Amino acid sequence: MKQLTQIGLMLVLSNFMTSCNGQTNKGNQSQKSNDKSVLVGGNFENSEFTYYGIPKHISSIDTSPGWNLKGDKILLTGVVYQQDGKTPAPNVLLYYYQTNTEGRYVHKPEEKRSMPPNNLGQTHGYIRGWVKTDAEGKYAIYTVKPGSYPIHAEPAHIHVTVKEPNEIKEYYIDDFVFEDDKLLTATKRQRLENRCGSGILNLVPNGDLQIGERNLILGLNVSGYPKKQGVN
Repeated sequence: MKQLTQIGLMLVLSNFMTSCNGQTNKGNQSQKSNDKSVLVGGNFENSEFTYYGIPKHISSIDTSPGWNLKGDKILLTGVVYQQDGKTPAPNVLLYYYQTNTEGRYVHKPEEKRSMPPNNLGQTHGYIRGWVKTDAEGKYAIYTVKPGSYPIHAEPAHIHVTVKEPNEIKEYYIDDFVFEDDKLLTATKRQRLENRCGSGILNLVPNGDLQIGERNLILGLNVSGYPKKQGVN
């Protein structure tokens, strides 16, 4: 009986991870329009999900469909910089997706952004969206703090994909995770890649809102990223 329970837990975990696969190195079918783009950071599954339902006009500020859920309201904000870590990078697309407060990726047909599961049952759910950095490289995302997966195997997190306004293909960066999360163990911290910088957030209370600031440096710790002259 114990063995059957363990197998059941493994199957549940597998199901969640296939719906949360922004950071795997398995091959994927790239968007046809991006066939000529430069591949950096390695392949990751379902990178094309980045563009599912993407609007024509994208602001530097977005409010996720999860904002109306009961839970901790958070603001994710910061500045995206060029490789030198000093020059703001405008018009950089950031795609994000997350679980609900129960740690689940849920499809809600009534939600415009919601993604129905594909034939493998993979979906980014409905709490997803896009921002594009402004002239000063700034972005802001208002959302709800996600829950950890029901089996509590991973820290609560928000996935982020970057697409620069150039020929470089979209690439994933470290998830937004939370400093006070008990599931963010020392072992898990050591495994973080710090792609574009650390994703660990210290949430600062501001009234009913908690603010997490994360600045990004394009290409930092991203394999295969083309280096510019004068940048180490």
